[in-house]
Amino acid sequence: MADQAPIQFFSKSQDGKVSLSNYDFKMFLESFQYFKHKPNQNSSFNLVHRNGIFVEIKDETDVKDFVLDHILNTNLGTDVFNLMTNRTSIFKRDFLSMIKSEEIKVLRDTKDVAYLFYKNGIVEVTKDSKELKSYEEYDVSIWRDQVIKRNYIPIDHHDSEFREFIWKISGGFDKKPLMSDNDNAVYKTAVDRYNAFQTAIGYLIHSYNSNATGKAIVLNDEMISDDPNGRSGKSLLSVAISYMKKLNTLNGKEFNFNGNFPYSSVKSDCQVLLFDDVKRGFPFENLFSVITQGIEIEHKGKDKIQLPIEDSPKILITTNYVLKGSGGSHEARKFELELSSFFSASYTPIDYFGHYLFNDWDESEWVKFDCYMIECLKKYLEFGLVGYNAISLPVKRLKAEMGIELFECIQAIPKGEWILANNFFDSYTSSVSKKYLAKTKNVVTKSIKSYCDFYDLIYDSTTSNGVKKFNIKDKVSVIVKGDKVDPDVWDTIENDLKTKT
Repeated sequence: MADQAPIQFFSKSQDGKVSLSNYDFKMFLESFQYFKHKPNQNSSFNLVHRNGIFVEIKDETDVKDFVLDHILNTNLGTDVFNLMTNRTSIFKRDFLSMIKSEEIKVLRDTKDVAYLFYKNGIVEVTKDSKELKSYEEYDVSIWRDQVIKRNYIPIDHHDSEFREFIWKISGGFDKKPLMSDNDNAVYKTAVDRYNAFQTAIGYLIHSYNSNATGKAIVLNDEMISDDPNGRSGKSLLSVAISYMKKLNTLNGKEFNFNGNFPYSSVKSDCQVLLFDDVKRGFPFENLFSVITQGIEIEHKGKDKIQLPIEDSPKILITTNYVLKGSGGSHEARKFELELSSFFSASYTPIDYFGHYLFNDWDESEWVKFDCYMIECLKKYLEFGLVGYNAISLPVKRLKAEMGIELFECIQAIPKGEWILANNFFDSYTSSVSKKYLAKTKNVVTKSIKSYCDFYDLIYDSTTSNGVKKFNIKDKVSVIVKGDKVDPDVWDTIENDLKTKT
């Protein structure tokens, strides 16, 4: 196109009247590399613009802006400008559908290889290596919005501020000589959680998606509270992901699965979809199909775009509440992480680091950030999502499932005493603030048994002359199960900060 004059999409009659040629307008847009693309045969199309190997999804307004700017920049005159602005139907989706369709072969991650697009090239990452390659080495297209607006420079990442941030939200602290057994156990828990955070970051920036491996990453707070305030660092973690991948954010408090066009703000080149700060009772099961089958995007007045799982974004959820629901279906579709209480509303990352993360970084800190994130990606490619023993989530889930009022009533039951079941039930129902939410007797009994199972207590009951009573007591003997201690993957920080992770 650079070597040719632009196609003239209008004509003028002898009396100076300007008219549009639909055919020439089609050829004009195509000459500037506009086309339409269907993600699959079951979907409607996106309007796409190509610039070399880079492709970008456009909407009708983008096309209109381009045409009007062209008219002004090439001095085509007010008559042509007025023609195009008076006929608003020209820039409607139905009219623009006349442009040609094209297939797009994009470079995508595989199960074992990830690609990160930087300004100065593509970083090809495997579990064993990372290598910067030129764009010319790949005969494929790249979504422009997925390009990281920084240069990649290999450097040691160990003093990255973001690495330190992850260590702190994992509950990490400086290991000291001659620590107590309790301190060693706490330190090991922090290391395990740090490993889990690293692999979760790697999972989110690895854009390979399949129904066999898909999970939602759920960020929660370690602190148990009936009125959680957050500010533990969940938002900063999601911001970090947005600096590596194209991330769309949905307001978790206002999001409605049953609303009109719930995913209308999501584009089909989105790589991570964040449900931010979801409210209590968020219906997580409504995401099952998105996690395992793919997302369906619908805009007002447009057909649906059904993205298959391999083209769908990873799911990230932040919340101050436990997600309700248990069982195999729930557990198979989420990976939950607790953030320690190191950061809070009264002690923020700004207080700790002395400045804002990201906004106040110089180029050196950004380079270390990139290299650290790539190390997290390598760790995920090698180990997958690494679990850990959650600290508060099991208790929070138990409280959420049976209700805080019933939980507190059961918690107050004296150990080793026989309790009349009817008396306990009456005491419980009288304490319920909203009487219509009170559980039935059968549910209360099942909840007491669940509580005992959770805390490894003995539940005993007997009925005499139609009167039922129960007893809760500690087990006489406790069986201690062996625990295999994994290697310290916090780079053995007490010995060698140069050990690679």
